[in-house]
Amino acid sequence: MPAAPADSALYRSLFGDEETAALFSDSAEIRAMLLVEGALARVQGRLGVIPETAAAFIDRSSREVLIDPSALAEGVATDGVPVPGLVAAFRKAMQAPDHAQYLHWGATSQDIMETALALRLRRVIELWDARLQRLIAALGALARDHAETPMAARTYGQAATPTSF
Repeated sequence: MPAAPADSALYRSLFGDEETAALFSDSAEIRAMLLVEGALARVQGRLGVIPETAAAFIDRSSREVLIDPSALAEGVATDGVPVPGLVAAFRKAMQAPDHAQYLHWGATSQDIMETALALRLRRVIELWDARLQRLIAALGALARDHAETPMAARTYGQAATPTSF
């Protein structure tokens, strides 16, 4: 039995939102954390905190490396968060120990997770804002079309004097 209707194969189409769900998938979370690690390295390289060559390599790798979510599951069970396993898998996938040592430099797991979540939430807000704008336009059109259509008003659950939509 699924914990939520959106997780149910039976009810997903009624209650789920595939575009939003995709932004909260394990692979989307991993991709966002990798991009945060890449952006962190890029800025640290510009500021001279880490070597620029390492920063550029990490940044580029953050967009190219693929990490399977199931590969991080054991680490999450041990550490309670995916970042230590992600960093280890990312370093291994980079195959460049000279650069990999600068990955995650000065960051905490919470820094990476919260920033990655903020990136995904920003995309959710953009998605929902576009939907809400379409809904507002459709409701506005209905209100204009039916501004003079009479209907029964309600007060205390009972019919009252006529009003309009």
